[in-house]
Amino acid sequence: MLATNNMTISLGASVTIPVTQDVTVIVPKELKPAAGNITVSLGKPITVPVLVPVEHKSTPTCINDPFMVDGECYKVTAMSFGNPHGAVFVDDVDSVDVQKLGSALGTHVLFPKGASIVFIQVLDKENIKVRLWQKGQPETDFTPEAACVAGTAAMMCQKILLNRTNVSFGGNTFIVNWDRGNSEVTLTGSENLLSVEGSCANR
Repeated sequence: MLATNNMTISLGASVTIPVTQDVTVIVPKELKPAAGNITVSLGKPITVPVLVPVEHKSTPTCINDPFMVDGECYKVTAMSFGNPHGAVFVDDVDSVDVQKLGSALGTHVLFPKGASIVFIQVLDKENIKVRLWQKGQPETDFTPEAACVAGTAAMMCQKILLNRTNVSFGGNTFIVNWDRGNSEVTLTGSENLLSVEGSCANR
């Protein structure tokens, strides 16, 4: 299994491996979780505007901030787990022109270094559906960071009132858990997807 810098690989209730540099982790077969799923920690979400970065001075965090695009107002929540992202809630994620709107928001002047844009539809009290425009690329099926941004934003904005949410993303379902006590965010999903290919795509 491949892991990347600043991530923690959890292999069960008592085995946690902090990753301080890009490494290949050889996981003993007897330690692998059932059904081929693993849990990775992406750490704490960065929401301080100057650190995301995003141009926002009125409040300590950029939550549902209005971004104007072609005369339309879009509410954007800015967040980072190492790379700037904007989270936008929509009524029907399948009808969004991800390439056009994602590019317009991701290159907006309020994101001085650009950002990837995550479009989120809340399906019910536990489930969300996500599509991603990745900075510098077209629509992308999945990245662990974007999944965590989507899940955390849904909980921060009280769209999801639990501490965890199921994220439908690129035809797969992941679980994002946000520990409100220490702010740590973890992502559970297929080991094949939570690999260096997905993790580093937006780093």
